[in-house]
Amino acid sequence: MNWWKRLLGREPASPLHGIEFQSECTLYSSDGKRAAEVLAFANGETYLRESEWVEGTTFQDRHSGRLVGPFASPAAAEQFIVATTWFNGEAS
Repeated sequence: MNWWKRLLGREPASPLHGIEFQSECTLYSSDGKRAAEVLAFANGETYLRESEWVEGTTFQDRHSGRLVGPFASPAAAEQFIVATTWFNGEAS
């Protein structure tokens, strides 16, 4: 992948770029400081968009906006995120 960046001087577009998706739900941690939006894509894959509370009603994306996944289903994505130490406030 590094050769691609060197050749064009930029990172290639995400393989999900341009694929329609639906936001299934947004899960919030018990303290309300972390959120994970469950996104179901038209190609059958499910991803998570994680974010952390900054101030007021502002959340900032984790991982520079990159999505986490893919997961087999929205239910699998939900099971994954609620079991992580980050979502439960045990790690940053």
